Formats: sequence, structure tokens, C-alpha cells
Amino acid sequence: MGAWGRGSFENDSALDWLENAFKPGGAAAVEAALRYAAEGPEDAYLDVDEASAVVAAAEFVAAARDGDVSRLGVAGNYLAAHRSALASPHLVPVARQALDRVLRKSELRDLWTEGPDQGWLNEMNSLSARLR
Repeated sequence: MGAWGRGSFENDSALDWLENAFKPGGAAAVEAALRYAAEGPEDAYLDVDEASAVVAAAEFVAAARDGDVSRLGVAGNYLAAHRSALASPHLVPVARQALDRVLRKSELRDLWTEGPDQGWLNEMNSLSARLR
């Protein structure tokens, strides 16, 4: 994973998901990424690409709900066209559950928490709070 920051869209995996899934699929791609993590087997380990897609999708849901697009970076350009679908109340609990899964059992979590810098975890806790 090439990462240049802690933000949801500050890594290659999230930008690949944006380009290959979100751009052509919009809100359906967000829901698919979230449901994959939220409804998958409890003991399954999410790889870095899967987990990055979940974080990016959850960030879209949070931004659609609270209007804070500051964390979307380049992805902010795509929110307006999908805002009403992404703000759907049925996506919020799925986004929370999927993000909790990333924080519990994922390669992305392992990569970011193996060192002393807890900045990524703070970002994820902030995202989680925005979804509550």
C-alpha cells in the first residue's frame, strides 16, 4: 500500500477503489464495499485493499450525512452527484459495522498500528464518531 497520509483517501488502495469501483458504480459501489465487510464471515481477515475500500466508502457516507467534505480530498468532486443516495439512513449502520470490522481485524489496521504513531487510529475513531 502506498500511503502518503492517514486520511481515508491518502493511499493508493483507496484511490484505486475510487477509480475502478466508485466512479462507474457510485452509491452501489459504496454499499457493496460496506456490505462485503459488514456481512462477511466474522473471522475473515480483510486485506489492505478491501479495508481501504471500506474506509473510503464509510467516509463518503459520513460526508454525505454531515456535509464535512474536508476529508475527501480528490474524492470530494464525486460526492455531489451521489449525495442523496449516500446519505440514506440504511447505509449508516452498515458503514459503522464495516468500519468496526476494519478496526478489529484487517491488514490496514495492522499496518498502521504496528508503530508508535496512533494518528491513523485517531482518524478512524473520528470517522466512527461521525457515523454514530
